[in-house]
Amino acid sequence: MSRKQPILYTHIISPAGRTVELVAKALNLELEVSEMNVYKGHHRNEEFKRLNPVQTIPTLDDNGFLLMDSHAIAIYLARRYGNGTELYSEDVEQQARINSVLFFESSILFARLRFCTDNLTVFRKGEIPEENLKRAADGLRLFEALLQTDYVVGDRLTIADLSCVASVTTLHIMLQPAATDYPKTFAWIERIAKLPYYEEINVRGLKAAAELMHTLKSQPANK
Repeated sequence: MSRKQPILYTHIISPAGRTVELVAKALNLELEVSEMNVYKGHHRNEEFKRLNPVQTIPTLDDNGFLLMDSHAIAIYLARRYGNGTELYSEDVEQQARINSVLFFESSILFARLRFCTDNLTVFRKGEIPEENLKRAADGLRLFEALLQTDYVVGDRLTIADLSCVASVTTLHIMLQPAATDYPKTFAWIERIAKLPYYEEINVRGLKAAAELMHTLKSQPANK
């Protein structure tokens, strides 16, 4: 029996969702993308709850195999569909290096991004506390220190780059850092931006995210 295209439940604004789409493009893997506007509650229904009890995006349905979390999905796709690529690795030590950056992205970059954006999207405050912004900026400082080579793990593109670039560039929209303060990061982004699918996925998502942030900041804040 022939396999169907994997289905990705996501939202273009989500950096995590964009990570999975970038990985799929790097693998030349066609996905059926099901857009779910989480800000309109599209994920809060019983049908999606059966796919993912936590009701988070992105969620992958690969012919009945269900998986949540962008990092887990990226590893799975690279392992299952990435023969002949170096997006992940068969080498245990290289896997560990890639995984360590994925954990860094999850616990530092994306977490501190969420600590900022939740004030707008969840709590509808209309502004982000200065302390949260400072913590997010410190995350960018740590990422600048992490970059020791052309890519985050060695001298070639891996899923760790595609995971980090979605969050780092979203943080840049919010914080507007100067290139002179983060020269390695900006050079790395320029390198990733040359990928033929980068604009289609990440730039489009960044534009949508910027528009949403602007809209939410202009609305009356909840007291």
